[in-house]
Amino acid sequence: MERILSPNTIYSGVKNKEISRNIAIDQLISLIEGSNNPKTRSESISILNKLNFREARTFKTIENSLLSDESQIVRSSAANLIGRQFLKQGIDTLTWVVHHDKSPLIIKTIFDLNLDFTNTHLKSLKKELDDYLEKVALAIGIIHNEAKFFLDLEGIFARTQEKYELELGSYNLFKKLKDQKLGEYWLTINNRHIEALSFNYFNWGYLKQNPSMFESIFNLQNPIIYLNLLRKFHLSHIKDLIIPESISLLTELKKLNLSKNNIRFLPKSMFLLSKLKYLDLSYNMLSEIPKEITYLKSLNTLRIHNNQISKIPQPLNLFLEKLSNYKS
Repeated sequence: MERILSPNTIYSGVKNKEISRNIAIDQLISLIEGSNNPKTRSESISILNKLNFREARTFKTIENSLLSDESQIVRSSAANLIGRQFLKQGIDTLTWVVHHDKSPLIIKTIFDLNLDFTNTHLKSLKKELDDYLEKVALAIGIIHNEAKFFLDLEGIFARTQEKYELELGSYNLFKKLKDQKLGEYWLTINNRHIEALSFNYFNWGYLKQNPSMFESIFNLQNPIIYLNLLRKFHLSHIKDLIIPESISLLTELKKLNLSKNNIRFLPKSMFLLSKLKYLDLSYNMLSEIPKEITYLKSLNTLRIHNNQISKIPQPLNLFLEKLSNYKS
């Protein structure tokens, strides 16, 4: 009996021409259908995708994974593969999934395929995705376009938890909690646009998981101090938070606090926020101040202390010196 290899070993074997295409497909399908480890199943699907294996016999296996696998990570990998390798056969399945799957990670994966929606064959899928975003927008009280950023945040929470369903009720709580340092609520909305955002992965995640704690935290003079203390005793940190590129969709954003998030890199799109006046990036893992920060023409306050920045280039120094409030 042939020994079943690991997904990465199969990938190396194909690339080195030590394993035939047919044997690789058979082994990867065996892992997808037979492994009890979600990571192995997900990696096997990703390897099929990476190798551009488009054999018809793999489609049903991947479709079944998307429709019935209990792991959202596996379903996400399956959605990505179908969208990239089997779109014609899988368009109806993807449309059904957007309407029925409760994990925002899967919907985010389908959004991130960046499909050409001018194609009339994708009309039904586009409608389902638009309806989904509208549901998010209505629940939070924002315009349709800005809802994509919050779907991406939901995808981050989903990726770091074994089971996670779209959770929008907590956003009404975030509108009531004040960030004393920012001088605004965690989520400040005006005319259906986000104007101030204080996002901390632990703080938001804690309230999402423990909504019953809201009243107790809300009544504290400074909830952030309490949550900072809690963070020290919890293991639910995120190693490297990646801020979604879709943050650029928050076109009316004026104040942004991203402190204490273990951020190593900033999305280039963030520097398109032309109305941003206040930016707090303190207590992260940044090794440099991106030169693109000079694009933020409205910026007057920058807090970037307690990072890993050792040197600031002279042109950036000139920009930073012009800020009315700068702390490095």
